[in-house]
Amino acid sequence: MISILIIVPYPEMQEKVESILAQHPPGEGLRIRTETHPVEDTEGIDLSPYDAVIARGYTASNIGSRHPDKPVIRLNVSGYDIIRALVECRDRYAPEKIAVFGFPQHLLEVQGLSEALSVRTEIYRSTDPGDLPAMVRQAISDGCDALIGGYSANMAAARAGIPSVIVRTGEEAVNLALEVAVRTVERVRAERITSQMYKTVIYSSREGILYVDSSGIIRVRNHLVRRMNGDRSLMNRSLKDVLPYLDEPFQAVLATRQEVEGRVLKIPATGLTVSVSLRPVMLETQVAGVVVTFSDITEIQRLEGQIRRKLHEHGLQARYRFDDILHTSDVMDRTIGTAAKYAVTNANVILIGETGTGKELFAQSIHQASRRSKGPFVAINCAALPENLLESELFGYAEGAFTGASKGGKMGLFEQAHGGTLFLDEIEEIPLPTQTKLLRVLQERQVRRIGDRRVIDIDVRIIAATNVSIRQLCESGRFRRDLMYRLDVLRLYIPPLRERGADTEMLFRKLLERECAHSGLAVPRIDEDAVALLRTYPFSGNIRELQNIIERICAVSSGGSLSPEDLSAVLFPKDLEPFPAAEPGSLLPGLAPSSAGRDDPMPGSAPVSPSEEMPGSERDRIVQALAACGGRRGEAAARLGFDRTTLWRKMRKYGL
Repeated sequence: MISILIIVPYPEMQEKVESILAQHPPGEGLRIRTETHPVEDTEGIDLSPYDAVIARGYTASNIGSRHPDKPVIRLNVSGYDIIRALVECRDRYAPEKIAVFGFPQHLLEVQGLSEALSVRTEIYRSTDPGDLPAMVRQAISDGCDALIGGYSANMAAARAGIPSVIVRTGEEAVNLALEVAVRTVERVRAERITSQMYKTVIYSSREGILYVDSSGIIRVRNHLVRRMNGDRSLMNRSLKDVLPYLDEPFQAVLATRQEVEGRVLKIPATGLTVSVSLRPVMLETQVAGVVVTFSDITEIQRLEGQIRRKLHEHGLQARYRFDDILHTSDVMDRTIGTAAKYAVTNANVILIGETGTGKELFAQSIHQASRRSKGPFVAINCAALPENLLESELFGYAEGAFTGASKGGKMGLFEQAHGGTLFLDEIEEIPLPTQTKLLRVLQERQVRRIGDRRVIDIDVRIIAATNVSIRQLCESGRFRRDLMYRLDVLRLYIPPLRERGADTEMLFRKLLERECAHSGLAVPRIDEDAVALLRTYPFSGNIRELQNIIERICAVSSGGSLSPEDLSAVLFPKDLEPFPAAEPGSLLPGLAPSSAGRDDPMPGSAPVSPSEEMPGSERDRIVQALAACGGRRGEAAARLGFDRTTLWRKMRKYGL
């Protein structure tokens, strides 16, 4: 809502303005009030409810001088208004010479209008109503026998006994003044919002902020920068005098027009160590001033700790506990018991097990049972990212560290896991250069973001996981032995499903019930012969493969019972035979379960010795799956219980 007060000098004019407003009602959101006040009666008017004031002549000047922060819009006199007054004065009084009183800006057209109307005029300019009596006497002395002007001039003329005509404001001037008033109020409001926004930004900042103009005078400062400098008075003082330690970088910014970023300085007045940045404010090609920001290094570290806690609160949490691990077998009892003992220590743990055995489930359970359970649990699959992305994810990066780096930089996973646990899955896939950096972080308990000089202290427990022998990788030169010793402090072997006895049937039934409930299906009855078939299935993909099989059953099940034939169709779905062009004795061109694959490795991969193969002839199982699927990797990966990335990586490993 915009509220405007129109002040007029006499009642007749108030009636006219109100008539104009009645013909053109103000729009929604605009409130207008009209009051009559002579110029000498304006001091007591309460202007606080109004956004702007519209007034004529001396009244406008009087209010403007007493209320400099209140927009005052002049109700100007137009050329038509002066013509009407001259014609009325000529026709009514037939004067020899007319005195024209008014403000200079109103009288520019009078000379030309007088000649057009064939009247003689003399112009008298005034900005102070106190001058009017003397000016009227002067006009009479100059031969003027009539007068036109504002209300105050007419009152002075009446007292002097000379006839006069009021220059009345026309409808056009009233409408124009209203338009100007509305635009002025809107502009003033926008400027106030902008000013308040900048003020709020500056004073709510957790950094000390100065603005120094090009002459070296401090024009803006917030309270924080004042406290940092010993509560000294800084406003409108010379930077060189009050903060001399900033003069050298300030002069450098003026000279080079380039910012100075992250300079570490000690403030002499308080002994506080701060990071100071100076940025030029450019006006076209010239430096208009310099913005200086102060960051308390201790405060930065405290805020980073808060950010870490917030990240923990927003999802970096473990969901599973040891109670969530479904089992009935003694071997799993012993495994969980060992893991629980590991949980109460602070040593790093390495989980060893085949794909799909539930290594992350154990990692989360260990975290939940540890003293770090209230801290974050951060997980990453080291095989899922290329080397450059893996490094930036683990260690983070500073702003501008590389092309495309996020503004402000990025916190790495080590920082996010501060006070908690970092789970590194498929640890064997970390490239050797990154292994070197990882080793240093584990040794120093400090991390340095890519492109940054600052080191950040961290407190992180590492749980690593692998499905290959780390020691064999070390012997082949693919894994650093010193890193292995850092990670392989507490080792936990997670048995595959085929070693868990009755767990297979129990898990099958539990997971089938869960999936049927989720899908809204009736749980089928399982024939005993089907259970026997289930016991003989190898489950090379372990629990992950078991889950895939159950989803397949729910997709094709029509309820009732699950026969051996039904289960067999799900366990061994039909597929294409191997390529007809395959050589006798081989499964696929270029794929053989013998040493032929190792004698002719894929380009760029190192030959694999028999000692590097996984227990259970994993290489042979991959070859057989690829053969059974006609070389289609997606189907072979599903049959093995892998994802496509894992299958591709293992094919490279075994030279397929």
